Amino acid sequence: MQLWQPLKRREGYLPIEDHGLIGDGRGCALVGRDAEISFMCVPRFDQDPVFCSLLDRRHGGGFRLSPDGVRASRQRYVDDTAVLITELRTDTGVLEVTDAFLLRPGTRLEEDAPAAAGELIRQVRVIEGEVTLRVRLEPRGGARIRRRGDDWMFHCARQGITLSLWSSRPVTPSDGVLRLQAGQKLSLRLRWEGSPSPCPSAEAGLESTVRAWKRWASFVVDDVPQSDLVRRSALTLKLLDHFENGAIIAAPTSSLPEHIGGTRNWDYRYAWIRDAAYTVFALRRIGLPSEAGDFLQWALEAARHNHQPRVLYDVDGEVPPPEVEDDGLEGYRRSAPVRWGNAAGEQTQHDVYGEILDCAFQRAATGGTFDETLWDWLAGLAERAAHAWRSPDHGIWEVRTSGRPFTYSAAMCQVALDRAARLARRLGLPGDADRWAREADPPGIFGGRLPGAVRRSLTGALR
Repeated sequence: MQLWQPLKRREGYLPIEDHGLIGDGRGCALVGRDAEISFMCVPRFDQDPVFCSLLDRRHGGGFRLSPDGVRASRQRYVDDTAVLITELRTDTGVLEVTDAFLLRPGTRLEEDAPAAAGELIRQVRVIEGEVTLRVRLEPRGGARIRRRGDDWMFHCARQGITLSLWSSRPVTPSDGVLRLQAGQKLSLRLRWEGSPSPCPSAEAGLESTVRAWKRWASFVVDDVPQSDLVRRSALTLKLLDHFENGAIIAAPTSSLPEHIGGTRNWDYRYAWIRDAAYTVFALRRIGLPSEAGDFLQWALEAARHNHQPRVLYDVDGEVPPPEVEDDGLEGYRRSAPVRWGNAAGEQTQHDVYGEILDCAFQRAATGGTFDETLWDWLAGLAERAAHAWRSPDHGIWEVRTSGRPFTYSAAMCQVALDRAARLARRLGLPGDADRWAREADPPGIFGGRLPGAVRRSLTGALR
């Protein structure tokens, strides 16, 4: 368990590592060690965020549960789940906050099916002493607030979404104050439009969600070093998975800086073929083939649908929106600009040929087949890769200058040819497998053959 640590902010911001991730396979949120939800995008990963104080403490909006007199805090997950617990020690007591995106009752995360209940639950319990707790829910851009029965309704024009907040104790969400004694609890349920019918109770919903995550984690193989850490890593990757179609986003956030004060602040809430291909390779190795199969199907369909293979897609397999800079936010620790969308979606990056052909190779390894139309398209990508490696591109680094030759891009073109040759030979598919195999290692690349270590890492790591 994490040790108690004081909250230390710089320029008003918690360290990035002082946050936990929760989600439901459609959207997600970051919860700080101060119990604030400082970034949340619902109902989709790539929506305009409802809360993003992570990118601007004053104007980003957040969902704050702030005990008076906090001295230290710590975070942990309920074992083998995506249910997060934040504990805060104050001058007068100890408070525990449990955060989770609820899953639908009976959800089986190993199946390719909708799982999101469309609800965030926040359960507060005073463990010892007494605590004065301040509650504030403030969407970015403000909201029109009204009462409807027992719920507070937030009509968020900027995001085009309506939120409803229910609480087990009377509380004013704009600036509520509660005094809780040891053993007393507060439940908060935040839902958004279009959500399925709610779980019968907060406790039942949370218990069902814990069971679903534990069941999924039980499929991770145990005969690996530090299996508990492997399961935790797998759970984090699963939180980046769009459960309904298999897309896997690169990260749940936008515009966290490469270095503080720098301008390399990109929106990573999209599916990079390259990143996700390595992700599913890892998941397959630890006993999770369904995630791999779902992604491979999604990736091949997305690439075919757009004719020209792209570096990244949104979760629907479409081209991401144009990149824009948001002047209304100062950026994490004033690292501007904040960006939404990603211009890399329009770049030329030749490594995509290798990643797509490797996706096809992995699909075959799990029993997948290829109809004539799909194989003709894949074989055409191999032919393009045979020539593309000689041309400049923007590379894995996604440089925003004119193209140049990149070793990785050329090497991944070799991977494309290697995979095409192996698929043709193993499955008896049409194509010049012998020529593809020869061109997978032409003497002209890098002045000769790739060194053995480089070859193993680039052409063997994904097998």
